[in-house]
Amino acid sequence: RARAKQLNRNRHRVFTLDSVSASQWDDFSTLLDSFCDVSLDDFKSWHLNRKCEFLHSQIVKAAIKILPNSHVSNQFTPKVPKDLDLLTQDYRFVTKVTATIRSLTRRPDDFSFVHESKWSHYLPRLAAILARYKSIFVDAPPLPNLLAFCTSDSFASLFSSLSHISKTLRGLHVLKEREFQEISITAHIDRCNENFESDISSFIDSSLSRTRRCIVLDRVFIDHPTRPRLVTDLKDIMSEAVNHFQNYVPINLPFTSEPSSLPERWANAYAPLDS
Repeated sequence: RARAKQLNRNRHRVFTLDSVSASQWDDFSTLLDSFCDVSLDDFKSWHLNRKCEFLHSQIVKAAIKILPNSHVSNQFTPKVPKDLDLLTQDYRFVTKVTATIRSLTRRPDDFSFVHESKWSHYLPRLAAILARYKSIFVDAPPLPNLLAFCTSDSFASLFSSLSHISKTLRGLHVLKEREFQEISITAHIDRCNENFESDISSFIDSSLSRTRRCIVLDRVFIDHPTRPRLVTDLKDIMSEAVNHFQNYVPINLPFTSEPSSLPERWANAYAPLDS
């Protein structure tokens, strides 16, 4: 993304590494080996920067040819993991099917060939979902091959089975979503802490709120020689931050006595008006 901004490009390439198969990794390694055809003696004689640039270019070249990738906007926000995205789609699908069967339980006389045709398309995906999450469906509810078999009880048993599947997937989805949020928050905090230790400019960038364009301070440590303390109250944090920038952060202001000493653009702007 940073490279795309430097080149004034509106898009950059991202790789979907969580969907790479073992065979694709093998093909990637083989292709990368063929690209790195420089002799070891010549490689050792190169400057470190040249070595890094060569390896980087060959790795990216091989990855573009083998690994799944796509172009996204520079404002692109990484999506949820593939397994969570798939779980979301499965839950929405089961909810949709459940709503269809619910309508039949209320109006069983509306059952027609159209519903039977839809069920023939729904059934394979429902079976795939039960197989995908077989660890949580210990006793998988039976699903009929034909909806006509369910008319005896006005589709009540089928609706009950689908409701059970939907509620179970919903619970799993909430659990996985919270795990992803916790991992994301922890990773963001770790990145901020690492940037604070290594590169303060990166720390500021990683701490900026993407919506409010500001840094939210939830704690301030006062490094006093005799009375160090940690401030967590929001009003105290605001007071200490204002005090710090008013008294301890130097502000270099250029002082000029004559408008003529300013650059031409500003000298013309601030020159006295003719009376």
